[in-house]
Amino acid sequence: MAESLKKGIGTKYLSPIIVAYCFFAGIAGITSVNQIQSFVQHASLAGLAGLGVLLLQEIVPRPIKEMLVFWRWRDRVPGCRAFSVIAPADQRIDPVDLQILLPRQSLTASEENALWYRWFKSVESDPGIADNHRRFLILRECTVVLLMLFLATPLLLFLKTTPQLSLPTFMGGLFLCYVVVAFAAQNASKRLVGNVIALKVAKA
Repeated sequence: MAESLKKGIGTKYLSPIIVAYCFFAGIAGITSVNQIQSFVQHASLAGLAGLGVLLLQEIVPRPIKEMLVFWRWRDRVPGCRAFSVIAPADQRIDPVDLQILLPRQSLTASEENALWYRWFKSVESDPGIADNHRRFLILRECTVVLLMLFLATPLLLFLKTTPQLSLPTFMGGLFLCYVVVAFAAQNASKRLVGNVIALKVAKA
């Protein structure tokens, strides 16, 4: 299911990020209006870096992606806090009905995530849940690509035409985009966790 939801993400969402990256990298290299050669050099190098990032993004292990998105070393995904943090904060979920479905009062983080994942697999075909899941996958992949582009940008220093102030500004903008999209991915993931629990409780 997850693999089918990921189809088209690269073409529809990640490739435009790379194209925009190349464009702004080219602009960062311009020191005067008529420096077309400098623009082409920067855009071309950025394009090569972008292609490399797209290839690397496909082979980055899921745990690494989770760390880059959720900023946690352990118990990274929100499923680890599904019943102890997310469910109590969701007004749609009746705590009494929820407790009936839980195997016991207290669960470890890994137990919470395992139980939540079983619930997710039982309702993942629901259109609303599938849409939530796809939105999270899109934001997760975009987050990873933005951070990798940020880390690849110092390659532009090899082009001596890069102005001193443009590259830091460009990298600062990239990092800001990464942080914003990471927050969006975190919120989308929490929403997915809450929606799965709410649906499961409602169907019980």
